[in-house]
Amino acid sequence: MYVRLAIDDSWCRKPKSWTTKSKIMQNMQTGFQCAGCGEWNSTAVDESAGREQSYVEDCQVCCKPNVLHVGYDPAAQEFFVTAELE
Repeated sequence: MYVRLAIDDSWCRKPKSWTTKSKIMQNMQTGFQCAGCGEWNSTAVDESAGREQSYVEDCQVCCKPNVLHVGYDPAAQEFFVTAELE
């Protein structure tokens, strides 16, 4: 299973008056379907962590660890999330 997220970064563009070069972090709310019990879980994708990410998150229902793979599709300008059991 995967979920696609459209990116709208218009809210985080810096005004021209800013002089710092710090990056504004953007967490995007999404979900994944547990590979063990099939229940949907909510999670957040940290866009500042890169266009390809992998991390483990436990299912909020059955507590089984799911390996989440996050990727970015530049053609569609969307992130996608897949889950598999650890």
